[in-house]
Amino acid sequence: MQAETEPHPIATHPIVEAATGSRFAATRRWLARLSEWSARATFRIKRGPPALTIEELGKSWTLTEPQRAALLQLGETKPGAAFIDEKVASINRAAFHRSAFALNAFTHLLFVDLAAQLLLSFTALKLALVAVNLGLVLIAHLEMRQHFRALLAGPRKLPKRRRLLGLLRNPRYNKAVKKSSKPYARSAWKENTLYRTGYFINAATIFLGSQFIVPLDRLIFPFGFLFGKITGLLTTIVVFFDGWRGIRAGDDARLAREREVSVYRNLNI
Repeated sequence: MQAETEPHPIATHPIVEAATGSRFAATRRWLARLSEWSARATFRIKRGPPALTIEELGKSWTLTEPQRAALLQLGETKPGAAFIDEKVASINRAAFHRSAFALNAFTHLLFVDLAAQLLLSFTALKLALVAVNLGLVLIAHLEMRQHFRALLAGPRKLPKRRRLLGLLRNPRYNKAVKKSSKPYARSAWKENTLYRTGYFINAATIFLGSQFIVPLDRLIFPFGFLFGKITGLLTTIVVFFDGWRGIRAGDDARLAREREVSVYRNLNI
């Protein structure tokens, strides 16, 4: 019988391999730059063990050696590790609000013409919506820095429950407990009243007034068609994003209220 011939391997040209490799490397570089830009824009600190969290925190904030040592020492205990994780989660949440409302301000500036639907002044209404979103950006930025300062200050140390060898109650203890609950109350109010309302209003106004800043009928074909499709896609994504974040802001407000109630359970009544 005649021996079967083995299939010959497909030969590849060195130029093709070099071109494919260079394109793959260029794509990886662009994806790495995009990921780095996204991380800087959203300012998200990776959460994990206290040592890893503090190391990631030092990449975004300036930490002195005494501050780093104090945080590492705090993270060695279970309550301290929970405190660090809670504050870093609050920093990430405030940073996300800052980026989200900045995106809404940009969307209102370029892709929303609500005044044309309501027959109002174009400049005044557009600038008002942009200014409101920028105001929420500033509030979220200040809240983020406030959480960072609270993290560096460490957990609030409570005085003793009782005084005079345990015979009398210590009124300073209940005052300190109530004072420690105020940050959770403020956070719940901001999440429910400011951020949640802001997301839903942005979703409604963008849905009603989405239109490119230049009237599409004035653009040369096919640019008007393309810009119309791109504008509709971008604004639809932002509308769904705002709706999702509005729901999540309500959940964050309920979580803050639960933490506030848990603080009051430690009252010496």
